[in-house]
Amino acid sequence: MPDRTPADPGPADAVPADAVPADAVPADAVPADAVPADAVPADAVPADAGRSGAGAAGGPVTITDSGAKIVATVLLPGCEPGEALAAFTDPVVLARWWRGELTADLVAGGRYTVSFPKIPARMAGEVVSYAPGRSLEFSWAWEGEDEPPSTVTVRADAADAEGSTVLTVEHGPHGADETGRKAHDLHWEGWEYFLPRLSAALSG
Repeated sequence: MPDRTPADPGPADAVPADAVPADAVPADAVPADAVPADAVPADAVPADAGRSGAGAAGGPVTITDSGAKIVATVLLPGCEPGEALAAFTDPVVLARWWRGELTADLVAGGRYTVSFPKIPARMAGEVVSYAPGRSLEFSWAWEGEDEPPSTVTVRADAADAEGSTVLTVEHGPHGADETGRKAHDLHWEGWEYFLPRLSAALSG
């Protein structure tokens, strides 16, 4: 998800009181449908935390640390692996949960960008690998921001329950220095906020 997290992207009255969780987005943030995945307070979650939460109409979302990477998983009942991966490859599906505009050339070396005109901001990455219906890996960088380079790997695996999928998102690596810890916390909070929206979009 992008390289820009504006300090004061919009007026305080731009967001309805119940638009987003009170601890997920600061009071002066942009509307909930315009917030990129890592536009959240850097200090909201400790680096060694582990959490799980409901994925709205879908299954639980679990986020942990694995070495220098964040690993998030969500169970998607009644969703085939190909449908689950479409959340990151189909512009229409991605817009339903991430509220961004996807432009992707799904071949190794192809561009992978998600634009958020309301902020404005853009995540500009590159496809590392793509296996249709199975996995996608892309680099992650917000344009105009001095953020350490990182990579997102998405895997869609058939679950034990027929017609269901376990979607796994790995994001990293994150360094042990202050810059790396800040990026880790921003990414963690972003996935924690947006994966339940993804689950609801695919299960609804």
